[in-house]
Amino acid sequence: MNFDINKIPHINEIANNGSFNGARSKNTETFQQRCMDCNKIVPSLEEAIKKTGLRDGMTISFHHHFRNGDHIINNVLDKLAEMGFKNLTLAASSLSAVHAPLIEHIRSGLITHIETSGLRGELAEQISRGLMDFPVVFRSHGGRASAIRSGELHIDVAFLGAPSCDPYGNANGYSRDDDDGISCGSLGYARTDAEFADKVIIITNNIVSYPNAPWAIPEHDVDYVVRVDDIGDPKGIMSGATRYTKDPKELLIAKTAANVVEAAGYLYDGFSMQMGSGGASLATARFIRQKMLDKGIRCRFALGGITGQITAMHEEGLIDRILDVQSFDL
Repeated sequence: MNFDINKIPHINEIANNGSFNGARSKNTETFQQRCMDCNKIVPSLEEAIKKTGLRDGMTISFHHHFRNGDHIINNVLDKLAEMGFKNLTLAASSLSAVHAPLIEHIRSGLITHIETSGLRGELAEQISRGLMDFPVVFRSHGGRASAIRSGELHIDVAFLGAPSCDPYGNANGYSRDDDDGISCGSLGYARTDAEFADKVIIITNNIVSYPNAPWAIPEHDVDYVVRVDDIGDPKGIMSGATRYTKDPKELLIAKTAANVVEAAGYLYDGFSMQMGSGGASLATARFIRQKMLDKGIRCRFALGGITGQITAMHEEGLIDRILDVQSFDL
């Protein structure tokens, strides 16, 4: 019987590379070395920025869960200016009055493009008067998330503030273990940035022990963790748009909106709803609450930025579940 070894399929690959080519080799690192590799804490914001490989012309992103109490954006942009960066695109989920210092960073050429979902205060005034050479790109919150997922808005480096984070990068919007840390609640808007950005830096004032569970942002989406003294003031969350209204015009709008919902047939037992944080939206929730009491019905779930009004209706038994992408009234 004649046997030709060369007729064996892939014999050349086996001879050259071995029958187990591609199999993982044994990790010879010690346990201590492996733990050091998993610890993502870096000593400073500047070092973290250098590690990301950020270059001129790239896109950076931030969330706005501290709203008008946010300190992350201004502090990071000051550091980027100090490091000499130019021509960056700022893709923040929203910008508030507290971000007025951004005006000087636009004038200096640090920021040349902005893509966001909101713009307020002096920054908005100056941009409306022609501060920027390129128009601001506005998207709804959902539209922004969709643009990031599709690649239409590509984020090179995301700088995400978090009130608590462990050394591996598991981050959340509140502190734990009965400490006296600050909170901003849900980190819903930051999750898309964390998942799709090329590099992610968590900036926190509170390093907690592993695991920081349940987490809003998981460790596998995080590259570096930086501890700083200050990330924001929760008192700034309940300001601006998030206030109860006494304006007769807004109250009329709210009452009419609630009547339209009822007349359209959407106010039934087991319905779902989403409310904004503006004065008219908050008032609408109060009018709908009364209609629910009159009809003896319950809401299956409430979605959105969650206000004290929605939480009170949940505690009252009018709303079964809350799906929270952003938190107010902290």
